[in-house]
Amino acid sequence: MPVYPRLPLLVLAGGHSRRMGRDKATLEWEGTPLLLRVLGRLAPIAAQVWVAARAGQALPLGPYRRIDDERPGEGPLAGLSSGLAAIGAEVAEPAPVAVAACDYPYAEPELFPALLAASPGASAIVPLLDGRAHPLLAVWRSDLAPVCERALARGARRVREVLEEVGAAEVDARALLGDAAERVFQNVNDPAALKRALGTRD
Repeated sequence: MPVYPRLPLLVLAGGHSRRMGRDKATLEWEGTPLLLRVLGRLAPIAAQVWVAARAGQALPLGPYRRIDDERPGEGPLAGLSSGLAAIGAEVAEPAPVAVAACDYPYAEPELFPALLAASPGASAIVPLLDGRAHPLLAVWRSDLAPVCERALARGARRVREVLEEVGAAEVDARALLGDAAERVFQNVNDPAALKRALGTRD
């Protein structure tokens, strides 16, 4: 098994999953809750693991520390704000954080060191697949929590607004992962996407 540099890992699990019709974090993937599936896949790069959740949300037990969103119902930006703040409070200086939403069942640990190598020093590094950005399977620096919080305070909800503000780097995913990129960036937002993803399961 490859040895990867270890990073803090933040998994976002607090969404309401309206398109799926049920909580994606607890959705079973071959008998395992999807949240734990993602945590297991990314364990090789995780120095510590935090999971951002809704207050009162039932999550499967696992090897992680839970952070409840301080702004529930305000989307992934709220989870990023709370999660990065918790991580930033524990690291000695601003550090890169591997960020993953819990609905990427084929997330690969090799993505994160590859992103860091492609754009060292950037405040956020976002992979692009066929022109589409995937900021919720990306590298964010721990000191971006205040930027996320300010964006929320002014009514912003789009993660893209923060990325534009901090001048995030964008990296072609196929250049990093080759033919595997299309599979890695499958996310399961609705029942049809879940069915497609299960059709390519490993």
